[in-house]
Amino acid sequence: MPARPSTPVINTPEHHFGAMFLVIASREPDDVTLRAATNLIDSAATASWALRPDDLATLTQHEYRQLLDYTAAPQVLDLALYLGGDRKQIRTLMDHIGREIAELLIHYGPPQIQS
Repeated sequence: MPARPSTPVINTPEHHFGAMFLVIASREPDDVTLRAATNLIDSAATASWALRPDDLATLTQHEYRQLLDYTAAPQVLDLALYLGGDRKQIRTLMDHIGREIAELLIHYGPPQIQS
């Protein structure tokens, strides 16, 4: 019997556990779709970081991803699952990520450089 593929790890801030559970429970993705969605999120987040606004130029790729996860993990996962993890839809997810980050900057402003 072949080994069952491992479920991808989704780093979720504690305050998003409930929302993430609801997304997964309502979308009911199989392992292949969940894996494809997490890969799509990783690719879209990396591409969004590369195209990030000048206000966030000081953020590393890891910091940008942490910011995204902290603020919009359930929304991003929901859209990635809705898109079925289709890599052809990367631009759609990138645009969504950009809007989430822009909304954050409206309310909180960009990080300040510490001297």
